[in-house]
Amino acid sequence: MIALRLFVAALAAAVLASCATTTAPRHTGNPPVLAKLEAMGIDSRTYAKIANHRILDFGDILGLLKKGVPSPVILTYIQSTHAPYTLTDDQLNQLMNAGASADLVNYLGKSVGFFEATERSQTGGAGKWKTDPFFADPYYMGVGPFPYAWPDEWYDQNWIAGVF
Repeated sequence: MIALRLFVAALAAAVLASCATTTAPRHTGNPPVLAKLEAMGIDSRTYAKIANHRILDFGDILGLLKKGVPSPVILTYIQSTHAPYTLTDDQLNQLMNAGASADLVNYLGKSVGFFEATERSQTGGAGKWKTDPFFADPYYMGVGPFPYAWPDEWYDQNWIAGVF
């Protein structure tokens, strides 16, 4: 009987230890890129969206480009939000004319197809992103349908120095 109790106690300790080691975030604190964006004088509403891990709309992306925010910064951020973008050809042309890189324009042009192909694993079912307020409501500030993590690049000083 004592052996069984010791076994159960050891098993419980092992389970608790494994939980404690797998839930730690990759990075702590705000990434240095946020301070750079603020110093560049980006629109306060766009900054609030980025600081709160929200979806950017066409106007936000265009405004970032016009303020000189490098395309890789915008691209890594929008990829981190898992948001599908349905931009028109005219909007994509406007972004290109504002200085968007080919990688950024290509991602924005294909993100809906990519997202729909993987949405079951990201939202738990087909079609949920179309009505989820995180994706559908530009003023939504609640919890997202997945745990958010800042782009790893936003903490890498060498990457930051290379793009700014």
